[in-house]
Formats: sequence, structure tokens, C-alpha cells
Amino acid sequence: MPRMRILSATEQQLFDLPPKFDSVQRQQFFDFPIALRTVADDFRNPSSRIGFFIVGGYFKATKCFFAPSDFHQRDVEYIARQLALPEESFVPQNYTKTTRLRHEHLILEFYGFKRFDTAAEKFISEEITNMARAQLKPKLIFWRCVDLLIRNKVQIPGYHRLTELILSALNRHQRELVALVKDVLTPDMKTLIDSLFVRAETGSDQPTKTTRYKLTLLKNLSQSTRPTKVREKANDLDYLAELYRELMPVLSAMNLNYEGIRYYAGSVIKAKIFQLNQRSDEDRYVHVAAFIAHQYYRLQDNLVDVLLSVVQSFQNSAQREHKEQSYEQQNARNQSLSGLLSRLDDEVFAILRQIGWYANDDTLSDSEKIKQIRSLLLGRKEEAFTELKTSLESGLNEGNYYGVLEERSLRLQNRVSPILKTLTFQADASGVLLQKAIEHFQSKSGVINQTAPLAFLEPQEAKAILSGEDQKFRPSLYKAFLFMHTATGIKSGSLNFQHSYKYRPLDDYLIGKEHWHRDKAILLERAGLTAFTDPHTVLKELEKKLYEQFQATNNNAITGKNPHLKFNENGSFRIATPALEEQENESLQQYFPERRNVPLTEVLGTVNQHCGFLDDLQHWQQRHTRRAVSQRAIYAGVIGLGCGIGTRKMAQISSHITENELEHAVNWYFSLENVQAANDRIVAAMDQMELPNVYRRSQDQLHTSSDGQKFEVRTDSLNANHSFKFFGKEQGVSAYSFIDERGLLWHSLVFSSATRESAYVIDGLMHNDVIKSDIHSTDTHGYSEVIFAVTHPLGFSYAPRVSGGEGTRKIGGH
Repeated sequence: MPRMRILSATEQQLFDLPPKFDSVQRQQFFDFPIALRTVADDFRNPSSRIGFFIVGGYFKATKCFFAPSDFHQRDVEYIARQLALPEESFVPQNYTKTTRLRHEHLILEFYGFKRFDTAAEKFISEEITNMARAQLKPKLIFWRCVDLLIRNKVQIPGYHRLTELILSALNRHQRELVALVKDVLTPDMKTLIDSLFVRAETGSDQPTKTTRYKLTLLKNLSQSTRPTKVREKANDLDYLAELYRELMPVLSAMNLNYEGIRYYAGSVIKAKIFQLNQRSDEDRYVHVAAFIAHQYYRLQDNLVDVLLSVVQSFQNSAQREHKEQSYEQQNARNQSLSGLLSRLDDEVFAILRQIGWYANDDTLSDSEKIKQIRSLLLGRKEEAFTELKTSLESGLNEGNYYGVLEERSLRLQNRVSPILKTLTFQADASGVLLQKAIEHFQSKSGVINQTAPLAFLEPQEAKAILSGEDQKFRPSLYKAFLFMHTATGIKSGSLNFQHSYKYRPLDDYLIGKEHWHRDKAILLERAGLTAFTDPHTVLKELEKKLYEQFQATNNNAITGKNPHLKFNENGSFRIATPALEEQENESLQQYFPERRNVPLTEVLGTVNQHCGFLDDLQHWQQRHTRRAVSQRAIYAGVIGLGCGIGTRKMAQISSHITENELEHAVNWYFSLENVQAANDRIVAAMDQMELPNVYRRSQDQLHTSSDGQKFEVRTDSLNANHSFKFFGKEQGVSAYSFIDERGLLWHSLVFSSATRESAYVIDGLMHNDVIKSDIHSTDTHGYSEVIFAVTHPLGFSYAPRVSGGEGTRKIGGH
């Protein structure tokens, strides 16, 4: 038996034993075509006839074969009645192995399947090897193998055979990595890695200094944007960049994808120093090398997030200050304008009026008119007109936005300059000029003068950089423009980063061109998008459907068939949302326990008993996890984190649980993937219940919706933003949740409160295979035309509730 248990004991039993049918399923899976019934008519032995149909029904349901001793008695009785045979006709001993193998061959041939032979084992082993290199969880590999075998019409083998193949692939991959590292790693590289396990002084800004391992100091990334923290992270990035360059031969030889890097690095982040030292040298080097790459990518992303956040905050505050200055100066400006108009009337328009009078005075000769006009003009001083011009120009220059940027630039430089000096940018064609300016900034260590490149600036910005008649260079304003353009370039994708998780070029996240052209048909079939192979046909069909829908909508509006469409007196229209009818519902108290208080542990235990969500909270490491945790520790972790109690206090108020045990459970078992899988397990169990379906308006389609909630954040977070409307003077984030009309909450995520929600709608709809949405609604913040375009090929109907008011109604209380 393999040492690693991929499925739980219950799951393994369900996989290795025949399925238990209810009456409807029994009729469905034991209903065979005439051709297959004809084959069975030639069997003389009653056990063979009954066994043939039972094997066929089980294979039809599971694509597996089972031993006669495992056949369910109710299935045997059902088939015997169908064949008009006595129920005791089936004797497992009379259904011999030779006969069963012959029957299996007939069933496989009829359904177009192949046996799991040497060729099939070779095929699935290659797939397992690829998945092992991606460091997928063994359980995920197991079920993907089942899907691949069914897709390729291959009989599914037993649990132990698949488990052995998966375990062999994982062990083989680990041995290959260790061997590669052993061959490539030089003594200098070993010394470099070993230096991370040496204690270093920390807490220099505190009265008491402590020593911690260098590796420990690199594990946690600060979310702060304070200048001291930014400089510390920039120094860490320089250090990691040096380590990364030195270990590049090792990382290239390991050839890990991003998932593999995350897996090995995650083990280092979660493990303590003594646990890492217990590993063999080569195994430890594999993990630490992946950790260095992982932290190098993460820290670059972290600093880019800081840059974007700080620059956005700088622009917002500068615009706000400029606006406030404009408001404060409005009264003064009005008074100045009033005085200016008075002076214009006295010193300009009055002269013009007098000139007009002299010109139209018929009693004066032309020479007298000229003489009077000259005397009038000579009475006016040149200084008055100069003063008037200066007053006009000063009025135009009040509230100079560029001046505000320059004044606030120093605060921005303290945070962004260390980041810009450290990052290595990768620009596309549209960002080349900006990249040259950044490289010049880096080469001068931020000390720049009039030799700095100006080609990336807008014309008015370049003009503002050189002020006055002497064309004096304004370095603070230049740096503000450089930082702002850099942030814009990162957001637009013209500036990217090669060593990053979040900010690589877009093509790096897509399927490679060679792979796409070579396997286009296979990829489209796997994604279920074969109907969209020919874009011209698809666009023509969409154009036709869109035209027909426009006609139907307009006809309904003209003929009055749309009762929700209302026209205003000025010709505009509005959509009226019908009010919900009030309904009187009976109290549900009778369905709940008489006890008013039910312990959370009892609730969690009952839920786990019915859906087994604890099985998805697996140890982070795939192999050799000797220390198991108790269910009470898992429950305590769920309650402690879910209720905001914290692990330390939860351990203190819990009996029979130590703080170390609880911290171990949370640290190793509570990964994001595990929590999402456990939640999916619970949602899947609720999806099978009859009661939630009472709330469905239609049993043929499922209506879902999504919306965001704002939550205040009191600690440093790069996702948190200021919003006086929601948080006053504090910061907060958006928690975006997806729910269906039955009240099943099936996905949620947290992002910046300043980010538009529409960017995350597809993410939630494609999250899992449990909730299959037919029609999805959002509010205006979750709407965009791109969502309409993407949901159509994915098979969702998109029905946003677009409204200018707060009363837009969506399902599920959203």
C-alpha cells in the first residue's frame, strides 16, 4: 500500500466500491440498448447474465469495474426481476474471473472505451509527471487523472494503482530536482545559501537589539508606505536580486514554473529554522533557492504596489489642494476682477469713449480732432497699462497646479525614489522613451539636472519644467512627472517586469503562440469553446441576434408591451423597478432546536459529518507529513480566525488544545486553496438539498449576483484606500462576494476600495464547478461592456441592474 493517502478513508471506499443507486438512478444506469441485451441473451448461466448487466450498469455510471463480491444486493435483485429470474440465481462464485473479463471486454468495446493497459499507463504517467512539476496537490492530480482517462475513453483503474503512479511521479520529480541541484550547485552557492541561516542583528531603531536569522528577516513583507519601511524593502530587494543572480544556474536547472516555486517557497515560509535544518542539504537547497526566487518576485510586486498607491495618493492630494486653493482664492479673485473691470473702464474704455466723441464731433476739424486725441493719450502714463497687464497675468497664474505638484514632490520622492532606483523595468514600444528616462534617473542615483530626457513628457509638462526667461530647470517637478508617468505606464502595460507574479507582460500569462497553433483544436475542446472556432461566423451570428433583439426591444416599447419603460415629458426614458409584493411567512422557530444556544463546535461537527469539509484542509507539504492534527484543533482554528478571536486567545480559552498545536494547524493546514476547497465542499452539499431550491424563481435557470462591501482597515495594507464617504478619515477595502438566489455564498475576494468591481466579475463566475450560474446580475459598479462580451462565450447571461440611485434591487440581499 502506498505510504501517502490521497483520498480520505471514506472517499477511498466510495471510489473503490460500486455506487449506491436510488430507484431513479437504478432505472437510468441499468437501462441498456437492444444491441447489448441481445448479446446477453446468448449467456446460459444465470449468474453470467445478471453479472453482465450489473457490470455494465456500474461501468456506465463510473467507468470502473468492480468485483462480484462487492455488488449491491438491491441491484442484483433489480436485474434478476428484469430478466425474470429468481433473486437467488446470482452466485458470485459462479461468475468466474474469465467470464467477467470477457464481459468487460464486450462492454468496453460497446461504449468505445479501452482498457487501462501499458499504453494508457504511459499516457497518464506523462500527464502526472507534468502535473507533479507544477506541484499540484496530489488530490487534484488524482481527480484530473480521472477526468483525463474518461475524456480519452480509457477505463479508470483502482485507487491504489493511480495513487502509486502519483506517488512515484512526485518522488521521481523530487529526486530529479535534488540531483540537478547537486550537479549545478557550486561551493560558493552553498556558502551563499548557508549564510541565510546565520543570525543577524535587528531592531536597530529600538533600545534593545535582537538577533534573528537572515532567512527569517526575508519571510514577511511589510505593507507600509512609510519612507523607512520603503527603504528597508528596497535594500532587501537589492540583496535578493544579488542572490537571485548568483543562483540563476540552479533555478534554470530546476526549471520550476510559478506554481512549483510557490510550493517550495511556501514550505520555507511556514517552516521554522530547525525544521529546515533537519532536511538533507540538497533538499534544503532546493527549497531555499525556490524561496529566494519567490520572495524576489513578491518583493518586486510589493514595491510596485507601493509605487502605485503612493503616486495615486499624491495625485489625489495635489488635486484636492489645488481645488481648495481655487475655492479659497475665489473671493479674492472676484474682488480683483471687480477692481480690474473698474480700472479697465476708467483707463481703457473711458479713453475709447472720449476718442469716439472727438471723432464724431462735427464742430471740430480733423486737425483739432487729432490734437484733442493726442492730448488725451499723453495724459495717460505707461505705468498704468503695465500695472494693468501684470494684474491680468497674476490672475491667470493663481492656483497653479504644477506649483502644487512641485511643492509636494519632496514627500513623494522620499517614498518612490528608492523604489525607482531598485526596480528593473521591461518596456514595450510605447514605453521606450519613459524607460530611457527611468534609466537616466537610476544612473544618476536620482540627482538629475537639465540633461534629463524630456521626450516622454506632454508638451505643456515639458514647457513647465523649464520656467522663466532663463529656462531654469525644476528637478522636483520633473521627478513628480516621472513618477506619475511611471505609474501610468505600469497600469497601461507599457512598463512591465520580467521577475514578477502580477506585472509581467500580458503575453506571459497567455498560451504560447506555438502551443496555440499546434494544439488549437484540443485546447478549444477542453475549454468547451469549439462553437467559437470561426470568429467570422460567430460575429455574423451575434450581429443577427443583436439586430433581432433591438427590433424586439423597440417594438415592445412602441406597442406598450414593456410596462417597466416610462417616458418623461422631455422625451427621455427611465426603467421602473417593480416593487416586491409583501408576503406573510410562518415562523421557522419550530424547525430549530429548543435550545437557544448551540455551540459552534457542534455546528461545525454536524456540517463536517454531512459533507466532510475537513478532508480538504490538508497539510501544505505533499509527502511525509508525520504530525497529524486533531479535529478539535481544526475547529478551534476555524472559530479563532472566523470570529476574529485570534489563535493565541483561542488556545487559552479552549480545553485540551495547546497554543503550539493550534498554531501548527493554522500554519500548515489553512492555506487559501484549502479553505476555498473546504468552502466548495460545503456549498456542494447545500446545492444537493431540496430546501434551498424553494427560493429559486425558476427551476430551469439559476440567478446569481455579486456586490462589494466596504470594511475599515486599521493596519497597514496596500489594498486599503482613503474614502471619506465610507471610512471618514480612515482607510478601507472592498470585500466582493458572489451569491445565488438560494443564499449560497460561493466566492469572495478582497481588493482595493478604489478599484472598479467589474474587473472581478468573471473571476467569481469562473471560480468553481459547484455553482453553475445561468444569469448573473451586478450593480453599476460591476458593469462594463467587456463583461457582456466575455460572458457570452462562457455561457452566462449578463443582466446588470444599472441605475443612478441606491435602490437598485438584486437578488440575495445584494
